[in-house]
Amino acid sequence: MTVAGPGEKPDFKSVLASVDTTGRRRWVEARIVWGRWRRLRLLLALPLIAFYCTIPFVSIHGDPAFQIDLTARKLWLAGVAFWPQDLSYLVIVVLLGIVGTLLTVSWLGRVFCGWFCPHNVFLEMLFRPVEHAILGGPGSPLKTVWWRAALMWGVFAVIAGGLANAGTAIFVGADAFRAYLLLDWTAHPYATVFWFALFGIILFNFGWFREQTCTIVCPYGRFQSAMLDSHTLTVAYDAKRGEPRGHLKRGEPASGVQGEAPTQGSCIDCGLCVRVCPTAIDIRNGNQLECIHCTACIDACDMIMDKVGSPRGLIRFASEEELAGRKRQVIRPRNVLYLTVIIVLSGLLGWRLAARTDVMVAPLRQTAVPVRELDPQGRDCVRAVLPLSLVNRTGHAVSATVSLGGGLAALVILPQLLVSLPPGERVAVSPIVYIPYDRFTVRHLDVTVELHDASGRLLGSTEAGVRAP
Repeated sequence: MTVAGPGEKPDFKSVLASVDTTGRRRWVEARIVWGRWRRLRLLLALPLIAFYCTIPFVSIHGDPAFQIDLTARKLWLAGVAFWPQDLSYLVIVVLLGIVGTLLTVSWLGRVFCGWFCPHNVFLEMLFRPVEHAILGGPGSPLKTVWWRAALMWGVFAVIAGGLANAGTAIFVGADAFRAYLLLDWTAHPYATVFWFALFGIILFNFGWFREQTCTIVCPYGRFQSAMLDSHTLTVAYDAKRGEPRGHLKRGEPASGVQGEAPTQGSCIDCGLCVRVCPTAIDIRNGNQLECIHCTACIDACDMIMDKVGSPRGLIRFASEEELAGRKRQVIRPRNVLYLTVIIVLSGLLGWRLAARTDVMVAPLRQTAVPVRELDPQGRDCVRAVLPLSLVNRTGHAVSATVSLGGGLAALVILPQLLVSLPPGERVAVSPIVYIPYDRFTVRHLDVTVELHDASGRLLGSTEAGVRAP
């Protein structure tokens, strides 16, 4: 818990809860209170942690389930390789993520920060429980025992090493690790440097920096906070029920003397909602930038309400409209707009994926100058060289022929009759094409380059331009 210094008056509107008025950090030691919301977060966090730690080591039909292969310049996703030429898929996915975030925040507030964000999942479900198990909670005398502190940092280092393994395997693959535990340093020196850097960042972040990542570094939380409105579901304190707050005397009902006007609200001013907050805010001051909607304050308040015999829900998920006694509008114009855009983008992505061919054909820069001459058949033609990049997206070898579509009656010449494409590899070819000169109604002609397998099935195509000499 953090409190104002001597002579200071807390100012939550202009000063972060985790720093004082001079900008110096106040260490946040959040208590852990178990309740229904923390149990739900744990049930969600366990598969998320398992997914992060195992997905880089999983393969599908011999190909990585997820890997960012920088040296080969391709992304493996669900066993399918995506190349730089597949940038359109990434653009659609990024747009889906942005609009999906807008829709989620508009409806449910910052649930990503408190429930899905890797930083808070690892911090609240791994590092902080380890700290409490070894050193005890806030104010524990065990914190002064040096060997316990050393043990805690040793466990932190083991966890950070495992997370660094997974993070490094995303880029170099599972084959770079011996038994998935020890990186082969001699064979992968650059990956080793990356591993140590990532290990240090993880240990520093979760061992010391902690909540400052959310309140100072991460722009995502600030972006989400700007998207909230009065109808957004947030973690909120019911001031109408809780005020005026005051400490409860033994044997006194929380809402005052029975049969008389309440002498105080349901809030007994115990401060537990502040002591459990990982960013040290007081939720009773209203929605704040630092709130990550982790629901720790809801569990703490519900526990206190049970003890004093008051109904739960003094702190709960609610919108500003609901707290003011008005009806919350779930379906609003902005949400309909976001949902419509998501549907359109999803349909576009599905259509692009359905149209994805086995071989990706991309034109390269033409360096040879087209000339007008007779082709081997004696026709008046334009001879041009069309450099092509061919990427085999499949997991098996492909043999293909190159031709020009559009009924051009063009002649294509390659050193070999069939182009052999190894699985998952890129091959560059430069076919020589003879295009009848009378097809050039203008000096520039757009042609379609097609790839077919031995059975005539279309494997891929691209557009290329040919200038008339």
